Amino acid sequence: MAANKLQAIMTNPDATYTQASEALMFNRKLWTIFLSEAQRDENPQPLDVRQKIANIGVFVLSHTAALQVSPQREHFKSLIEINRNIAAGLSGRP
Repeated sequence: MAANKLQAIMTNPDATYTQASEALMFNRKLWTIFLSEAQRDENPQPLDVRQKIANIGVFVLSHTAALQVSPQREHFKSLIEINRNIAAGLSGRP
């Protein structure tokens, strides 16, 4: 869902700054949840998996913050790809 919201902004030349901000805020909330979960001691995932998710999360959050300041449509692509790859992995798709 986050990837779809970001894709809609990237492909819509008439998207407003407010629409871009809302899509980026949604993405930030999602990744804040991922980071929080990765840091929980009770998380059953191996530590290396949790660290990889945390590293990706730090990148995503910093990239999202940069886009909130200066939303350049072409820079949304990396966030879209990361979100789609994570979603595919979580759903068991290749």
